[in-house]
Amino acid sequence: MVTNGRLNRIAIFALTLMLIVCFGMPVATLAKDKDKKVVRVGWHEPPHYITDEYGRKSGYSYEYTLKVAAYTGWEIEYVDGTWTDLFDMLKRGEIDVLSDVSYTDERAQEMLYTALPMGTEAYYVFVAPGNTEITPDNLSSLNGKTVGVTEGSIQKDIFEEWETAHGIKTEIVEINCDEEEGIQYIGDKYDAYVTMDTYGSPDTMVPICKIGSTDFYFAVNKDRPDILSDLDSALNKIQDENKYYDQQLHDKYLKSTEPNRYLSNDEQKWLEEHGTIRVGYLDNYLAFCAKDPVTGELMGALRDYLEFAQTVFKNAEIKFEPVAFSNASEAIEALRNGSIDCMFPANLTSYDAEQLGLVMTPSLIRTEMVAVVRESAKKKLINKENIVVAVNEGNTNYDKFLEENFPKWKRLYFKDTPTGIDAVANGTVDCVVLSSYRYGNISKQCESNHLTTVYTGVDIDFCFAMKMGETDLYSILSKMTAAVPDSIIHSSLTYYSTEDVKTSVADVIKDNLFIITTVIALVLLVILILLLRGIRAERKVFEEERIVSDLNKRVFMDSLTSVRNKGAYTDFMEKLQDQIDKGVRVEFAVGVFDCNDLKKVNDIFGHDKGDIYIKNACNLICKVFEHSPVFRVGGDEFSVIFQNDDLNHIEELSALFESRRSKINAAAKNKWDEVHVAFGIATYDRESDDTVHETARRADKIMYENKRIIKERNAYKAE
Repeated sequence: MVTNGRLNRIAIFALTLMLIVCFGMPVATLAKDKDKKVVRVGWHEPPHYITDEYGRKSGYSYEYTLKVAAYTGWEIEYVDGTWTDLFDMLKRGEIDVLSDVSYTDERAQEMLYTALPMGTEAYYVFVAPGNTEITPDNLSSLNGKTVGVTEGSIQKDIFEEWETAHGIKTEIVEINCDEEEGIQYIGDKYDAYVTMDTYGSPDTMVPICKIGSTDFYFAVNKDRPDILSDLDSALNKIQDENKYYDQQLHDKYLKSTEPNRYLSNDEQKWLEEHGTIRVGYLDNYLAFCAKDPVTGELMGALRDYLEFAQTVFKNAEIKFEPVAFSNASEAIEALRNGSIDCMFPANLTSYDAEQLGLVMTPSLIRTEMVAVVRESAKKKLINKENIVVAVNEGNTNYDKFLEENFPKWKRLYFKDTPTGIDAVANGTVDCVVLSSYRYGNISKQCESNHLTTVYTGVDIDFCFAMKMGETDLYSILSKMTAAVPDSIIHSSLTYYSTEDVKTSVADVIKDNLFIITTVIALVLLVILILLLRGIRAERKVFEEERIVSDLNKRVFMDSLTSVRNKGAYTDFMEKLQDQIDKGVRVEFAVGVFDCNDLKKVNDIFGHDKGDIYIKNACNLICKVFEHSPVFRVGGDEFSVIFQNDDLNHIEELSALFESRRSKINAAAKNKWDEVHVAFGIATYDRESDDTVHETARRADKIMYENKRIIKERNAYKAE
């Protein structure tokens, strides 16, 4: 029999066990959270710490601090302030860590520095736009002028050293405010201002000269050696993870092209005396450059590049005269005898250029080199055994490229690339090597001969070449290549690469002659049978209407994906525009979706896998935006018209699209089963959009910016 005392003991035991279960885990969690180190970090001005209009955070030091926290497990507590105020707070122990601190012996007595720097900053002297008293060609024009610097900053020390070295004497004005506020006082409180080149903007200030650079560090309060130890360990691990991390952040947040957007007085004088710059280029070399057979004008990516470069400088306009050449040897000879000033494209090594008396500018574009081969020769090329390669006669660029990278390959010369492709097809040579951007120019010929491509493992830089000794021209073109955004030539190359593969009606008929003949014969046979049977007039009318209806569906349907095609998209947009023109209040948005890397999938795995890649992207678009019409408007491009419920939930649907895309890619076993899409969405604004096509153009622009960001992110991951 169980006694009351025993029952009490059992009850007490059960109650104790429940208390342990209920409170034991939270206590453990609290203890763990209590052990987590809270670090107070100073949050100061852009570009180190940035908060955009939507509250999203970014910046050089922000990203660096998060990377450190990933290795240390810190809980970050940000403290706002100007850099100068935060610097004093660090010394007083009111914050623990401050970024962007340059080293001096004096400062080292008051704070701790990390063993490794977090980057390097360059400093310039800037003046207000329109200031003609202080010029870059006469630094003594700074004498007697007032120069603003941030109070307590290293810029003051660097500028004073620079002054002494150049025999210049100015009046230094120290200010306690952020850099962007300090810029506003140029021409008011002082004549010039010293800051990083990151802040350079032609609307607010103009660079005069670079005065120096310095490493900058994380600085730690002197009473927190434990934090310094964490930081040093994390910085070493970051360098082991990616030795280019500092440089990548610099290019992302600190690099500025503004100092390159001004010509010196000597450069302007040379340009005025010389006049138009004559640019030699290779004909029949799309997507880079070619001479239009009808107009005789330059076309290709080089044309877009030069058009942009004409006005890239803030204090000069350049005129270019393109001159076509059939091969590189002729262009180089014209360059050496002075018939032209520079040539493009050139990819000579420094040694080869020196031997020819030439010099190369910084790179305009870096391109992958691929080899066009027979399927049977693919393994042979991968092993690089006894290769015979076709080279165009007079193509100095490729001759030197092969000498540098594949010196043991035997070269056979042909009059042009198509002849070399035929030689690959009939087995005379093993391959033709060319830029991946040029494949579109010969893709039809390759497909008809069942040829494929293999990446050679080598990338090359395409530059301008000019005669050695043309120092002003070299300086102008070098500044130009730095000032013109990479996106200009990348987008142009992408466009002209796809332009080459457009198919004409004659090509379709030629490639599908048997199918078309069979269809025509079947149609004639059906008509003959109907005539012989003497179908009554009503039945004939009914059949004709049915056929017309079926044909209409086919006209507006894409055969590969079964969604509506470009004709349907045009018809849909015209109807929307018609409603707007009639005063109907229409609400809609346009989405542009572009499949990334379709060309690579086609080139590497074949066009059948490329079709699967396109259909996978289409299926995802249709499933997520199931209440909106989807159109295939190009080889790898889709458009979506959002209305009603989908229009009201664009942000949620966009997030759902990215989420499902990530899951698909994570589960994909093959590259062609993945979905990689850049997209942009623009909502129709009746105040600013005169037509529906302006809305579509804004969506297209957003999509290309998305594509650029994805490409940069992938490049960083690859490095």
